[in-house]
Amino acid sequence: MIDYPSTFSENILSLPTAGLSQDDQAALQQLADQGYGLYYGLTKQYAEAIIAMALEADIREYCPRDSAERFASLEATQQWLGKKRGMFLLLANSAGGQLELAGYGWAGAETSAEVTGGQTTFAVRIGQKHQGNGLATPFCRLIVDGAATMYGGRDFWLETWGSNGGAVHIYHKLGFETVAEKAAERPTADGSRVDDVRVTMKLANELLPNET
Repeated sequence: MIDYPSTFSENILSLPTAGLSQDDQAALQQLADQGYGLYYGLTKQYAEAIIAMALEADIREYCPRDSAERFASLEATQQWLGKKRGMFLLLANSAGGQLELAGYGWAGAETSAEVTGGQTTFAVRIGQKHQGNGLATPFCRLIVDGAATMYGGRDFWLETWGSNGGAVHIYHKLGFETVAEKAAERPTADGSRVDDVRVTMKLANELLPNET
């Protein structure tokens, strides 16, 4: 087991398979069959790619804090990493043999007033170019289980919006249960605000692989 990183890494590494379940192995194979690989760590090069992806309309619609705060710049990203965040990258094999960012996600130590005993925050994004390929479910599974086996993550929780039905469905499919729902105004990509429901969810530890 290793500590959550708190700064940029020199290189990205393939997700280790030790400790992953058969379902996780199948998820990795599903991604590989479609030309994608899962890596962990965050170099400055891929941070620049995340900064660009965070500006996409689909991400800004439900996750405006990515472009406005977390990944507004390399300096902002470094400050965010300082909170101890394990970054996971979904990379596609492109035509020139280069690895292209297709999605990003993270897990890290953080509590929530809405989740009794919640210890590990979790989030995932899929780039607009790669949506509709069935990537979100295996990517989410591997972030959670990878963080559990590598960093000892437990008591995972997340926040999403009720109007983001696709995301809510995937989280329920993976075993997350809703623990709180509150009416709230959601900031949107165009800077306006709309009425929505803030949904907080938690994953039972029994669904996680054992720590290594």
